[in-house]
Amino acid sequence: MKSVYDCEIIDQTEISPEVFRTRLIGPEIAREAIAGQFLNVQVSRTMDPLLRRPFSVHAVDPANGIFSLLYVVVGRGTELLKHIPAGEKVSVVGPLGRGFDLGDAPATHIVVAGGCGAAPLHFLCDALCAKWGCESVTVMTGGRTKNAVLCEAEFRSHGVEVDVTTDDGSYGHRGFVTQHLEKRLREGIGSDVRVYSCGPHPMMREVARICREAKVSSCQVSLENNMACGIGVCMGCVQKVRRAESGADWHYERVCKDGPVFNAEDIVWE
Repeated sequence: MKSVYDCEIIDQTEISPEVFRTRLIGPEIAREAIAGQFLNVQVSRTMDPLLRRPFSVHAVDPANGIFSLLYVVVGRGTELLKHIPAGEKVSVVGPLGRGFDLGDAPATHIVVAGGCGAAPLHFLCDALCAKWGCESVTVMTGGRTKNAVLCEAEFRSHGVEVDVTTDDGSYGHRGFVTQHLEKRLREGIGSDVRVYSCGPHPMMREVARICREAKVSSCQVSLENNMACGIGVCMGCVQKVRRAESGADWHYERVCKDGPVFNAEDIVWE
């Protein structure tokens, strides 16, 4: 279900240099959103910028009607959003897109986050814990440096196992999070393994390769293609996807409408 809501900002918190968490009041969104879906937010009261900006749902608190966004300030839209004060309202469209499939049988769940790809995976971790128990969940999160590793404390608050990697070795294991994933899978992390990932495109491509070679039960990725309309009309976020029923090797699907979560095996990685 998608609708337009005026949501009041509760607070803005800079959790790391140029990384902000924004909490908003939106009972319908907090109640209806599922992990992996996103919202389209109007970041200005004027028509400049014209387009809304897409943000993953980072966390929900249905009991109190609150949801959260987590984002890196990388352009004009996020720069405007971070300066909107508490008490102001913003127009939000959503929830949008297809979220993660949590499975229908007990499994070993591995959540792989890279940088700000941790944003939707905190919500996912919460959902997995609620459905299958936190003892079944392992989070592997990485970044270039210690400051680039996001949501570690939030992941740990669930009581799940958390493995941290940094490219420069400044914190946790040295190396890429994908290297750690491959090592753990080779060692044997559990049976009926399901992997969920969000992060830079090259990282998710490598996650897909590792999972394919390890023959895991399922590997889902949340893509971050640039979006314009957010509702599947403009075709600006299309992704090459393999679909046997299409009668061709691949066709285009809309990340905003058919995703953003896809089975990694279906993606034509380039």
